[in-house]
Amino acid sequence: MKLSRKRFIEILVPVLTLMTIANCIVILVLVMNIGRKVNRLEQQILLIQDETKNALVKEQELVLSDISDIDGNAVDAEEAADIAAVEMQENTHKWDGKGDSSSGIRRVYLTFDDGPSANTDRILDILAQYGVKATFFVVGKEGYADQYRRIVEDGHTLAMHSYSHRYNEVYASLDAYKADLTKLHDYLYELTGEDCRFVRFPGGSSNTVSTVSMWDLIDYLDSEDMVYFDWNVSSGDSTGGKKSVEQLTSNVLDNIGKYNNAVVLFHDAAGKTTTVDALAGIIEKILDSDNTVLLPISEDTVKVQHLHQ
Repeated sequence: MKLSRKRFIEILVPVLTLMTIANCIVILVLVMNIGRKVNRLEQQILLIQDETKNALVKEQELVLSDISDIDGNAVDAEEAADIAAVEMQENTHKWDGKGDSSSGIRRVYLTFDDGPSANTDRILDILAQYGVKATFFVVGKEGYADQYRRIVEDGHTLAMHSYSHRYNEVYASLDAYKADLTKLHDYLYELTGEDCRFVRFPGGSSNTVSTVSMWDLIDYLDSEDMVYFDWNVSSGDSTGGKKSVEQLTSNVLDNIGKYNNAVVLFHDAAGKTTTVDALAGIIEKILDSDNTVLLPISEDTVKVQHLHQ
């Protein structure tokens, strides 16, 4: 009996060993198969990621290629990216309301950036039709002497935006900004005799494209006894795709009631035809509002500024 049990054990041990080895081989094969499948899956994921990345790059390139400057001219990729970043910021920045403590009559300031343009005379005609004064933050352009002069002669505020309006040039350095603004100031003074003191930074004081500290630029304006203005209501007309008259009207009228002093951002630039088309309706609604006046920016205007000390 003892012999049989010993013999059984002697047979069982090799069998179990063989079974264990067989199981290990099976497991190893399974692991190798799993590894190959995982490797193929990783390759497929990488391929999908590459395809997605390439698609996004192409989409971004397509979007950037559709972006033009304020005159409708093509720009390089760097400037196009800056323009896109500024457009997004212009339409999403929320003013904190600092300094907007006045009450009683609501003051609305219609402001137009980037002009003069082919639309300027139409804008001025509409303003004249309703007896409304506005503010024009202009750039430096040849061939628009009559429009610069008419802005002043019609009683609007002529203010400065920048001469070139190219972000990578204007914001290359503090000296570059000084030179650009001085060039614009002197150009406007020679044309109109107006000593412009009001400024709007390209992209606003809260822009994210400047390589110079905006505080340095603000200090420079202070030293020159100039005042900068941002906005707290955006019409939304800066985006590349045209906004409809209804969208622009809604963007303005739905938001001016939030402030005692509402500075509205429009653009007087090539292609902004819906801005002009929406203007009369917007003015009529504002004029029909109780305790509300439309004014040009002046020394008495509450400083709507995105950056505060």
